[in-house]
Amino acid sequence: MQNEMASDASITPSNRYYQLIVTALLGALAHTGVCWIALQLDFFRGSSEVFNQVFSAIWVGHLILVGTILVGLNRRFRDPSMSVPIILWSTLSLLLTAYYVDQVRLCVMVLFFAILQTGVFRLRFMSFVAISTLCVSLYAFIIWMVAERHPEAIDVTAEVIQWAAFTMITVGAVMVAGEISSIRVQLAQRNTQLETIVDRIQDMAIRDELTGLYNRRHAMERLFKIREMANRDAFTFHALYVDLDHFKQVNDTHGHNVGDDVLRGFSETVRSLLSGRDFAARLGGEEFLVVLVKSSASESLAFADKLRQAIADCRYASAPDLRVTASLGLAAFHKGESLDRLLARADEALYRAKNGGRNRVCAAEEVQV
Repeated sequence: MQNEMASDASITPSNRYYQLIVTALLGALAHTGVCWIALQLDFFRGSSEVFNQVFSAIWVGHLILVGTILVGLNRRFRDPSMSVPIILWSTLSLLLTAYYVDQVRLCVMVLFFAILQTGVFRLRFMSFVAISTLCVSLYAFIIWMVAERHPEAIDVTAEVIQWAAFTMITVGAVMVAGEISSIRVQLAQRNTQLETIVDRIQDMAIRDELTGLYNRRHAMERLFKIREMANRDAFTFHALYVDLDHFKQVNDTHGHNVGDDVLRGFSETVRSLLSGRDFAARLGGEEFLVVLVKSSASESLAFADKLRQAIADCRYASAPDLRVTASLGLAAFHKGESLDRLLARADEALYRAKNGGRNRVCAAEEVQV
């Protein structure tokens, strides 16, 4: 169960866990202080030795939980904040001491609401219900046990009235927690919707709407960064211009809807062949750019021919008899070369492919910069 609510991005996980530790320790100190005062007023049944034994056990549990967070073992759990274990142990600690505290038992149990408050933004509603039900039930059981074992130390009528008041307040607290939980869910849904919208806006800013490939602007930005790294001898790369042959005739003969299907078909084809480090972009109309990173001349040429063949083999449901081919121009980047020069060489190779009969790949002449 994922109990912890996503917090503000400015609060790091380590700081968040530190806050939980401080909160838990302050609550434990308050509990200890209330019971110590009860001991001084002779409201704690048993000697100081019993008090020391009870709180030694309680503090061992607290320190184990705190130590688990400090050494990082909590990160192995589904809920790294350990909200449920901390709240559950703190509640059981209250109930344990409630057995020994007479006359001011409700003063100890009121601390339960402070414990619940620490989980308002971390626990799910059903966790609140479960822990609250457990607390109310065990509180009633403790009253019964004290009445059975130490009848002289308890006013049953007063205790039942106090228990009833505690129960009603607990129900109210749970109802408030339910409202907060509902608000949390709504906020989480809205945050998810906003993230989706932001992602879509960002995607629209860098991608061509029809094909889903990068647009010209973003392609040039990425290509500039790739060129900078290639100039530092990080790797080499190739630029591949692709032009769909006689695309205007496709639109004129079959209509723009079929033309759009052809463009989408090319997009799906090229993406199926690209590796994770490569990318493709639509420059406009039926013109595309493919950038092949860390690819040798022979590998890039083989890729270009494989893409050419895949385009020729592509079929379209809106026009089953339609066959579309492509002409491709390939150019290898030379260290120190400008992007304009690289793309101009790829464009020259593309026109040689088109002038040579189309449906073919031509590589740019290797020139030294």
